[in-house]
Amino acid sequence: MHKAIFFFVFLSFLFSCATDRDFDSELSSKNQDDGWAKYNQNNFSQALLAFERAISFEPNLSDAHNGLGWTHLSISQIPSSNPQIIAKAQRSFQDAILADPQNSDAWIGLANVLFLRREKPDDFETAIRAIENALAADQNYFFRHNYDSIDDIYILKALCYYHLGKTTQAASTIQTALKLDPTNQSINHLKKLLEF
Repeated sequence: MHKAIFFFVFLSFLFSCATDRDFDSELSSKNQDDGWAKYNQNNFSQALLAFERAISFEPNLSDAHNGLGWTHLSISQIPSSNPQIIAKAQRSFQDAILADPQNSDAWIGLANVLFLRREKPDDFETAIRAIENALAADQNYFFRHNYDSIDDIYILKALCYYHLGKTTQAASTIQTALKLDPTNQSINHLKKLLEF
């Protein structure tokens, strides 16, 4: 009799845990979707709350961490003037990458953070590696916000090379971008600005 009761309790526990996990997964997905919707409406405070709720239900949700990173970057008009926001964004992008190394959007976010931070030349070199990782990762994550084409990614890479004093690599990166889209005005302006 006691074995039967124990078995019944054990089965009930197993089924309730599975149901709770499914419920948590649904809540995390809903909050993540809400976060991106609020982000796209420039409602950054609500986006932060939604992404944080998503992570509270599912701590390894890469895209929710990614959303936190982009939201932190968007909160300040001048991110480089607020090192705490940059640090939060960096942690969020790193958490997103740890949860899913194929999250190319998080790699691009990390590259942006490092470019904006500019504490030392290593930041630019690490940003270039992050861009290269993004280009090698899952490209289905690309072009969801804040950058519209692969050209924008190459522009960031060229600027990193330029700040490192590596003008040959910067010029080569600009030429690669121009081969992809010779009509891109931003690349042509950057080329003129950097006098290549």
